[in-house]
Amino acid sequence: MKNLILSWTLFLAIVGLTFMSCKKDKDSPKNPTPTSFKDPRDQKTYKLVTISGQTWFAENLNYEMPGSSVCANDSCDKYGRLYTGPGAKVVCPAGYHLPTDAEWRTLEHNLGMPDEDTAKIVELRGVNAAVGINLAKGGKSGFNALIFQSQVVFWASDAPSAYPAYQYFRALHPKDSSVYRTFSGNPAASWACVRCLKN
Repeated sequence: MKNLILSWTLFLAIVGLTFMSCKKDKDSPKNPTPTSFKDPRDQKTYKLVTISGQTWFAENLNYEMPGSSVCANDSCDKYGRLYTGPGAKVVCPAGYHLPTDAEWRTLEHNLGMPDEDTAKIVELRGVNAAVGINLAKGGKSGFNALIFQSQVVFWASDAPSAYPAYQYFRALHPKDSSVYRTFSGNPAASWACVRCLKN
């Protein structure tokens, strides 16, 4: 009888531990969203932010690319670097890439910009949803764009279909609700910041 009670006690203990272990596994995310990324090329670490499934650098890229990058606002550590259009297309680390215009539009849409606004060029875009303010440092998106010298400009990787030699970019201005979408006609001689997007 004593052996039977001991056997049942042991059995119930094992079942209880198994249940607790399974519950713990179920409650724990299998692949938690990363909050930072260390660039293996120079060991710099960048904060990340995930917005509706897109994982972006939450800081400007600061990888030195001789001939194609310069310090932004004379402070690489604070503002990152500015890159030429061609340099920006290839500078993101493995596993990340320079976002396309469509990926920028997805980000803007996910922050509340109407689709008819995301398609606009140059005009005010996303004002009613304050998308520009939400992307700026301190905005609720966590994107934390630092605006310097009256604006900040970010490259996209592609061009309007009618102008294949051009390159899209986004611009934000201080306390401005809009996100400006336009393009450079000479990307090799133009400079802008880079925010890398996870593949």
